Amino acid sequence: MSLNPNDPRHPSRDDTASREPRLVTRSLREELQARRDDRDLLPEHRGLFSRLSELRLRQARNQREDDRPGRTRRLKLIGLSTAALLLLIVVLLSGSVLYLRHRLHTSLPELDGQLQATGLGGEVIITRDPHGVPSLQAQSLDDVLFAQGYVTAQDRMWQMDALRRHGAGELAEILGPALVDHDRSQRILQLGAAAERAVAALPPDQRHQLEVYAKGVNAYLDSHADRLPVEFAALHYKPAPWTPRDSMLVVLCMWQDLATSFPTKIAREALAQHLPAQLLGDLYPVGSWRDRPPSQPQPDLTQQHEEIEQVPLDKTQSLLQQPNMPSATPRDIVRVAENFEQAACEDCRSGSNNWVVAGSRSASGAPLVSNDMHLGLTAPDIWYEAGLHVKALDQPESSLDVAGFTLPGVPFVIVGRNAHVAWGFTAMLGDVQDVRIEHTRGTGDRMEFQRVDGSWAPVAHRHELIRVRGGRDVKLDVLLTEAPLGSGTMATPIISPIFPGEKRMLSLAWTAYDPQALQIPGLAMDTAANGTQLVAAFGNFGGPTLSAVWGDDAGHIGYHALGRIPVRGPAMQHPRDIQQPMTSPLNLDNNGALPADEEAEADDSEDGSDTAPQMAPPSTGASPEHVAPKPGIDYTIGSAIAYKPVDALDPGQAWSGYVPYDKLPSVTDPTTGYLATANARVTPDDYPFFLSGDWVDAYRVERITTLLKDRQGLTPADMLAIQNDDYSDLDRTVAQKLAYAIDHTTAVHDRDRMKQAAELLRRWDGHMDPDSPAAAIVLATRDVLWPVLLTAKIAEHDHVKADSSAAREGAKLYLWAEKTTALEMLLARQPARWLPKNFASWNDLLAVSVDRALREAGAPHDLNRWKLAQYHSTEIAHPVFGSHTIMSRLLGVATGSGLQPVRGDATTVRASGLHFGPSERFDADLKDSDATLGNITTGQSGSPASPWYLDQFHSWLVGESFPLALQHPKVEHTLKLEP
Repeated sequence: MSLNPNDPRHPSRDDTASREPRLVTRSLREELQARRDDRDLLPEHRGLFSRLSELRLRQARNQREDDRPGRTRRLKLIGLSTAALLLLIVVLLSGSVLYLRHRLHTSLPELDGQLQATGLGGEVIITRDPHGVPSLQAQSLDDVLFAQGYVTAQDRMWQMDALRRHGAGELAEILGPALVDHDRSQRILQLGAAAERAVAALPPDQRHQLEVYAKGVNAYLDSHADRLPVEFAALHYKPAPWTPRDSMLVVLCMWQDLATSFPTKIAREALAQHLPAQLLGDLYPVGSWRDRPPSQPQPDLTQQHEEIEQVPLDKTQSLLQQPNMPSATPRDIVRVAENFEQAACEDCRSGSNNWVVAGSRSASGAPLVSNDMHLGLTAPDIWYEAGLHVKALDQPESSLDVAGFTLPGVPFVIVGRNAHVAWGFTAMLGDVQDVRIEHTRGTGDRMEFQRVDGSWAPVAHRHELIRVRGGRDVKLDVLLTEAPLGSGTMATPIISPIFPGEKRMLSLAWTAYDPQALQIPGLAMDTAANGTQLVAAFGNFGGPTLSAVWGDDAGHIGYHALGRIPVRGPAMQHPRDIQQPMTSPLNLDNNGALPADEEAEADDSEDGSDTAPQMAPPSTGASPEHVAPKPGIDYTIGSAIAYKPVDALDPGQAWSGYVPYDKLPSVTDPTTGYLATANARVTPDDYPFFLSGDWVDAYRVERITTLLKDRQGLTPADMLAIQNDDYSDLDRTVAQKLAYAIDHTTAVHDRDRMKQAAELLRRWDGHMDPDSPAAAIVLATRDVLWPVLLTAKIAEHDHVKADSSAAREGAKLYLWAEKTTALEMLLARQPARWLPKNFASWNDLLAVSVDRALREAGAPHDLNRWKLAQYHSTEIAHPVFGSHTIMSRLLGVATGSGLQPVRGDATTVRASGLHFGPSERFDADLKDSDATLGNITTGQSGSPASPWYLDQFHSWLVGESFPLALQHPKVEHTLKLEP
């Protein structure tokens, strides 16, 4: 039934109701229900119930009137409660901030006076120079190692704890669910188990040294339980005691940074499914014409050399098809690679520079040694400077006198000098990992794997528990098989779970899983009396693989490759059927023209008119042609390295042993008077063993060689200047190519802007200066070129669109370390097979790429206003507090550098990236034990409240350094550590 709108009882006629606010309250609901009940009555009952309804309405209105004071009181109470809660939050936050600021300062180390340390045998005097670099003087080796552990913990305890947690896969326990994937990967890779086995297998003296160092760390922890670094307070946890296993985990973290190649191999296998074999052969060069192997005499580039046949660089380039096809997605593969910094950025491949100059080229008449190691940058720096001094009168063999760079958590000096010899390292990048496709049967606890000899063995299980702060703990069942190693075997984890879509059983063979390979020859290294003893100290060193240069006070200089590299297959000689061509990217003939076959290829464009411009020889003064002579050793030993997963049953890929130490590349006192390495190829052309194929581009070592070869009277300051050199021959060459392309294209619209770009590129001198517009244009365009080329060719092969996610993800699978060399070759030869179908010529492609790069980078229309610093910068940040963040502002101190302009790029001697670059610089003159320069990126302290937290950063950024005296450091603080 319905009411007439004119009826006085209709809701619209109720003036009081119409004036009441239409809030959904209990009293209003009662009133509306009463009216609905009234509308539903029969006529004969309506009068009676109408009166009842009016009565109920009056009661409801009266109740609302009575409730108004209560509502007001409730609203006031809510307001007061909210204000009180906010006030409480502010008080708690302020209290937390004040507490953390207090902890920042109370955790700073004691620098002067006396301290007692339980476990110390005798007094140790600890002096510090103006930058907080400690110099430790003790009467025994045990005491100096104890004190080293103590002092390092004073400055870097939280960093040490984070490093061991990183290696063991225990970061989620303190940082929460975001680190679960990281921890899962580390648990699957079994670094913790490898560290345990390695400590058990250490020689007694080395194990004792780790134990003494750990006692020093724990003495600090015990005596400062209420004054630990602020990170422990901010994250609300206490560190566990330090153990030798933890030191070994720190070593394994460095090994992992310098040796991880399995994501690259899996990515290469996956990319092969999306490109034709002909294109794949262009993507993976093994060395280049720019290589300068230290153990190979420099060729006479003025002499004519016999042409050699252009042949594949390695067999695997024509054997990329695999019966068991990969099933992991490109996205998963790239994600794993990024976790290991292999695809995070073009400039992030861990490496370094080092070189040594003979006394015949130095001002002092003694050798000079220089080293700058390129690693990921964080605050604090990965290195810690220190001097260790022991005068053991009763045990002269235990005397020690060394200064340099230490690794927090590990005893002894890693890079540095003593009174007789100085040394430095770069990553040699030996291939020490193989991905193996296992053959299995059964499931669960009954699963078995097949050995090379055809027998079956049970798959082992290792149960792991990942503790997660603020989340559910994660249980893992890690599967392990065995891989052959000489006459024995080593445990190898199944790594397929790291790649969620991978259906094959993939195991990882890695030299780090050999317990005998993890040794720390610190004492023998730091006490070497000459270069020969230094080289002998590394005879049993397993890794990571390194290139060492050294100079001694007897006037000798040398180079030696270090570390254990597996021999795949039986160590038998095979006829050398593959030569590595060493030609310039232009391969010009004597008249400066391309050979007929390459000229035809260069002209083979869509319209037949795209002739590549001929460039002058490189500015280094090298001849445009550099062809290697015929090899003196006409055989190879073992099987070639496979750059993709291998069949676990293939005896040709089983590890029969290691390359003998005395067969690794080495040289002493070269006639050139200098030696240099920079992660590029170190093997001579006729070297018989397969050490690696994924070398880094040779631009840095070529430039270092150029800067050294004609110099005399060199000093440590000259060495520092070379370390800061920002000239890029590659980038200047690319600039000329881009300028030429812009001049010869009609494919771009904004001709005035592009003409300006061409002029800037044409006039540029090749220095990657932060203020250079041309440097920004080149670097931005190089960043665009590989995605443009790869997505186009993947799209053609897979019949998808070039801008599709499938093509973009596929392009990210290209992770080769010499990809810039491959790009240089393509730009020089401009083969038609690589030209995308939507471009008429390579000139169009390059010009459009410049235009695209400018747009994507947000370059201003007036390119004179653009600078490299606006596109390419660097930043060093604290892993928890960040750089310029809210947290750093609350703490009231700088926790990082903030974004800063930086010179150089990945192809310059001064390599640079956003969070990547030289982690230290070291320059030593063997004439004077105090004539040494050294600096790190941030400072000695890990506490943002310390004056030594960022005090070295500005000098590092502008290329300055500080004295690192061995015998007479400047003393500003003195602390006596007593038993």
